[in-house]
Amino acid sequence: MAIHLIRHAHAGRRSDWDGPDAQRPLSDKGWGQAAAIADDLAGAGIGRLWTSPYVRCRQTLEPLSERLALPIEPVDDLGEGGGTSVLDRLIASAASGVTVAACSHGDVIPALVAQALGRGATIDGPASLQKGARYELTVVDGAITTIVHTHRPAVGV
Repeated sequence: MAIHLIRHAHAGRRSDWDGPDAQRPLSDKGWGQAAAIADDLAGAGIGRLWTSPYVRCRQTLEPLSERLALPIEPVDDLGEGGGTSVLDRLIASAASGVTVAACSHGDVIPALVAQALGRGATIDGPASLQKGARYELTVVDGAITTIVHTHRPAVGV
């Protein structure tokens, strides 16, 4: 089974946003990336959508949610500064036969990847993601075996 770890799509610079960072939305470019991610993952057999509670992460999954008619489930540990305990929950879901797409941040995803690598997984690609990029993690016998990087979608705006 698989886990899809997605870094949220483009949301502009923090310094250009006046409100709380957790409420910072996707930019037009980010919405284009989110639509492209939905196109790419629509046939991936995803059964659950997990997200950081941050608006930009939820919005990144909205087009996929609409396409698959799945609810988006907020998971606090996927929020900025979240812990790596969520990795075991993701693995358990995949081991039970449910593929999860999870959207998170540039600090959480590398920590999850590092934890998986420390447990023996191998990686094809960089150990961190640009906004809108993702990893596909393969789970075999309750362990992540491989992590494959997919570049962020190229969208014009």
